Amino acid sequence: MERKTARLEAFSDGIFSVAITLLAIEIGISEYDGATNLNLWHKILEKWPEYFTYFNSFATVLLIWIGHHKIINQLRAASQLVLLLNGMTLLFVVLFPFPTKTVGAFIGTNAENTAVAFYAGYTGLIVLSMLMLNVGIVCHSKLLIAAEISLPWFRKMIKGQLIGVLVYGTAALIAFYSPTVALLMTFAMWIFWAIVTYDTGEDLL
Repeated sequence: MERKTARLEAFSDGIFSVAITLLAIEIGISEYDGATNLNLWHKILEKWPEYFTYFNSFATVLLIWIGHHKIINQLRAASQLVLLLNGMTLLFVVLFPFPTKTVGAFIGTNAENTAVAFYAGYTGLIVLSMLMLNVGIVCHSKLLIAAEISLPWFRKMIKGQLIGVLVYGTAALIAFYSPTVALLMTFAMWIFWAIVTYDTGEDLL
């Protein structure tokens, strides 16, 4: 059966590429007066919050892309609803550099609680949009190439995403009391998403 998702895949991959590129584009040190080898090293080390949030966000977007790739790979066609829900996911993904830059800039300041809460909450919104995309596909299983194979995986993904939304929401609240703990929670979600999106390669198309 011929698949009709090539344009959807190409457009989505392009958006993910833009998002990942924008994550790193703001990292850097502007030229300044009185630069020496020693104080430049200090300035490089002072940027550690930006490095941390970049790697954290890159891993998050990478794992979301892996999950998204597996979702689209199981579709033979996309309905109007799926296109709209996919577009909403891409909207949140391409704006992810904004909370990433915000938390990187305000860690260690009096505004770090709000910055981390915003970052964790926004990540939860991306997961929620993916959840809605999966629910939309499950409700229109005729779009799947082999529903009997794919539906159990989609249900597993939906359960994982429900947990993810809860964890990120909790992290956003915890950020107002302990931003460090909240950030570590978002960091630890890498492992969770790697497990949720994992398959043996024999069960999926």
